[in-house]
Amino acid sequence: MDQGMIGKVIDNFQILDVVGKGGMGVVYRAKDVSLDRNVALKMMDPALVRDEDFLKRFKSEAKALAKLQNPNIVSVFALRETEIGFCLVMEFVEGNTLADRIRDGGALSIEKVLPIFKQILIALDHAHKIGVIHRDIKPSNIMLTKDDVVKVTDFGLAKIQQVSAATMTLGTGGTLFYMSPEQVRGLANVDARGDIYSLGMTLYEALVGQVPFTNTDTDFSIRQAIVEGKIPPPDKLNPNLPKGIVRVIQKSIEKDPAKRYQTAAEMWDELEKVVQKKRPEFQKRTDDVTQPATQTSRRRPQTILIVGLALVILAIAAWLLLPKFSSASATMLSVTTTPPEAMVSINNQQSILSPVRELKVNPGKVRIRASAPNHASIDSTITLSEGEDMSVMLLLPPDTKEAGKKDETPANQNLPKELVTPPTSERKAAIVLGVVPATAPVSVLVDGQAVANEGNTWSASVSAGKHQVEFRHSQFGTSNFSIDVKAGESKALTCYYEGFVSVAAAPVWGIIVVDGKSTDTSTPKDRYPLPPGRHSISVMKNGYKMVGSPQVVNIEPSLSPKEFNLSFTLRKE
Repeated sequence: MDQGMIGKVIDNFQILDVVGKGGMGVVYRAKDVSLDRNVALKMMDPALVRDEDFLKRFKSEAKALAKLQNPNIVSVFALRETEIGFCLVMEFVEGNTLADRIRDGGALSIEKVLPIFKQILIALDHAHKIGVIHRDIKPSNIMLTKDDVVKVTDFGLAKIQQVSAATMTLGTGGTLFYMSPEQVRGLANVDARGDIYSLGMTLYEALVGQVPFTNTDTDFSIRQAIVEGKIPPPDKLNPNLPKGIVRVIQKSIEKDPAKRYQTAAEMWDELEKVVQKKRPEFQKRTDDVTQPATQTSRRRPQTILIVGLALVILAIAAWLLLPKFSSASATMLSVTTTPPEAMVSINNQQSILSPVRELKVNPGKVRIRASAPNHASIDSTITLSEGEDMSVMLLLPPDTKEAGKKDETPANQNLPKELVTPPTSERKAAIVLGVVPATAPVSVLVDGQAVANEGNTWSASVSAGKHQVEFRHSQFGTSNFSIDVKAGESKALTCYYEGFVSVAAAPVWGIIVVDGKSTDTSTPKDRYPLPPGRHSISVMKNGYKMVGSPQVVNIEPSLSPKEFNLSFTLRKE
């Protein structure tokens, strides 16, 4: 299916090939037809986009990512809603990853590693200063051009994935190797020092050729080693490493964030001192790379002026290339119509051919009018708050005069009631239905009639008023709900076949146990997903005994996921 996209033009981008896949979707190399340049399109998994919470956070995070203007960070050009879903338009980097280099050549020399890590620290220093945390630093997220220019990718996307039920159930895989103890424990307040830990583990692997874990280690044993075990020092695996480099790595992967380097600039200062002490000539090889700003940095006034002008130019370029991200409080309106390509006017001023994608409007009441040949025009008035994004679907009925004549013919009187076309004045609403998680066959009925689906979305054109919706899930049975829609309105309804438990333990962390089985997930944990049914929740830890009995939660299909907050006490045996 992914390969089937090659050659197609999506929102002015011609798909050239698939360059990668991840937990959030597929990444394509594409050509921007208008600007004649290659870009990377990260297409979001449709199952994720149907989650309103995910989509809201994704848009918010995309705006933050657009602020990252640094030569060592992959640029985000735009966020687009295309006919096949949402995608991020990003800079395309020709090259490979640090993970590829390590896999193909083993441990890298200090001379090769230090210029690379200097650029990574420059990128992190820039991001952290404007409040953006990466949360998933690892060799596979470090892109390298043929000239060894670093491009850090996937800033902030790990944070978005945490809010999606569809991704929360996926394994952590190799990413677990680089997680800080606070990330493994599921703490919400992971800050820049979490990135420092991940980078320290990445530096460990680059200089040793492997992480301090083996393929036979379980997720549970790796988590335990990260949180409370002992990581073997890198010189145990590579005795040739200078003691100063070993100290830098050891400090960056301290379990207590307060004992690590507090900033990227501080870590580079320490690395640079070690390098200059061991290899005075090394500085000549890296003097073309800008150093992160620190209180002890010495710069000429001319350099500061040049950097300042460069930042101004980058800011202007970002404003021109990313108009939709230029204001954090921009109010955006999107309009789609049936039939498509209708003329849409906004507040009697703008006439645009539908679909209308993320049009910036003033907050307050917005009047939308749509018209198309052989269809009756339709008006709709909505109210938008400042900074709100809203999508509206307008269904234009066929010309009422012609439809009325057909409804009055004697032939219709002899047809079964369900085959007679209802008056067009009643067919002015739509409902869009979804299921979360979409992991098993589901069929949907509206007022007893089966609804056709496209992927995991069901759409129905209905009359204004109340309607009965029936979800038939192959695993969890049938669920019934009602929905009330107004004329000209498009309303979405999602049936959640899961709920969430947030679990905490005191005075120490423990492993969450569901229905007698270990989950390999440690406390504290926010929003652990559970399927419908009655579940017994407890916590275990070697050398400790849980005080009291397991707690029971009952998850039922609903229009909003149920959430439970559970706490447990562990006592040392």
